[in-house]
Amino acid sequence: MGDLFRRYWIPALHVSEIAERDGPPVRVQIMGEKLVAFRDSEGRIGVIDEFCAHRGVSLWFGRNEECGLRCPYHGWKYDVTGQCVDLPRSPASRG
Repeated sequence: MGDLFRRYWIPALHVSEIAERDGPPVRVQIMGEKLVAFRDSEGRIGVIDEFCAHRGVSLWFGRNEECGLRCPYHGWKYDVTGQCVDLPRSPASRG
């Protein structure tokens, strides 16, 4: 049944809940999947997996900044499509 429902639009939240650009993310759960919704700096709406791919930290605690949602643990940043677009740089190894 879940495969069938994923083929159709399912209302999850009202646009007024994420009206502010770079505002705090909102938790959403649809068919058992934990997601976060946010509006980026350009006004685009993103609904992505709640947990960071790196350490599994909830992105609900993340910072919504400069067209992406940044993980509070190591700083990975995700855009509205869920793609990781920024990784913090580690210091160059000295050899």
